[in-house]
Amino acid sequence: MNVALLTSARSWRGSGVSFVNTARGLAAGGHTVELLATAPGVTAGFAAAGLRVRELAIHDTGLAEARVLIGALRRFQADVLIADKPRDVRLGALASLARRFALVYKYLLNRAAPVRDPIMRLAYWRVGLTVFLTQTSEREVLGRAPFMGRPRHRVIYEGVDAGLFQPDEDAGRAFRERQGWGSGAVLLAVGAVEWEKRYDWLLAALGRLRARAPVLVIRGSGSLEGAIRAQAEGMGLDLRILGFLSPHELRAAYNAATCVVHVGAVETFGLTVAEAMACGRPVAAVASGGVPEVLGDTGVLASGDDPAEFATVLAALLADPERRATLGAAARRRAVASFSLERMGREYCEALEAVHPRPRHA
Repeated sequence: MNVALLTSARSWRGSGVSFVNTARGLAAGGHTVELLATAPGVTAGFAAAGLRVRELAIHDTGLAEARVLIGALRRFQADVLIADKPRDVRLGALASLARRFALVYKYLLNRAAPVRDPIMRLAYWRVGLTVFLTQTSEREVLGRAPFMGRPRHRVIYEGVDAGLFQPDEDAGRAFRERQGWGSGAVLLAVGAVEWEKRYDWLLAALGRLRARAPVLVIRGSGSLEGAIRAQAEGMGLDLRILGFLSPHELRAAYNAATCVVHVGAVETFGLTVAEAMACGRPVAAVASGGVPEVLGDTGVLASGDDPAEFATVLAALLADPERRATLGAAARRRAVASFSLERMGREYCEALEAVHPRPRHA
């Protein structure tokens, strides 16, 4: 099959990494894949990953934009279109009125409720398959938006390159030296510096550790960097923001961290949690969205609305190196068994082969 993946994301985020992994899994299964992006930064991210990508002049959802998408799908002779945002689903639905292909919605929304407006409900009559990243997400979304249960739906866990993201003490030690972290405890948080990652909440929790608060390193960038830096400075906390890291540098950063922290209030899956697990790192997180399902019993969880509880859980983990080692080893085993790229690619191939129409290219 020819499979197109459409995203109207405006910047390179976790959804871009998710699409990279999906594309590679489908290509490994023998399918031809093309990424369709609408923003230069996202186009560059896909190109840097070595993937075939086309940038479309689409900035809205309407008939003119649908014609642009139809043209791209015709040139590629697409049998399947995978969309990752509600506006992409709506645009794909419009395009499907003029060209026959299977429309698939990969549900990646990190928000409390799915989009349920009348236009989305109407567009959903053109969707052939919804892919959820966790059973938790599937259950919660279908409970809030039953119309999304009309077409086929299934859970496919995200995939992590366990050959890239793996325990590597030497890389971690070298990364610490380059960054000047010394030998003390370092927490690593990975994700855009935006409201949904709740770095302000995390700093409030760390502030309760007072003199025992470890260094907090954030790998990411975003609109709230200035505010987060000011908050940390005002609280007397040691905060380092690294910005973007290449995948190999990110692996080294995971391995350099004493533990990885994740406190987003709503997380559909938590790809960075799975990457940390693959690196054999202990994870401290809040029990929100799909994260508890991803972690299983290989990490520590606290309530998502109590910074004091998170501080207590984190302090106990930092004070127990034997427990950290045990959890890290278990996390690596779980990541390899449950979140491999091979497993994800195989399941996507099975799912798409079950719903795509007989090709009839225009």
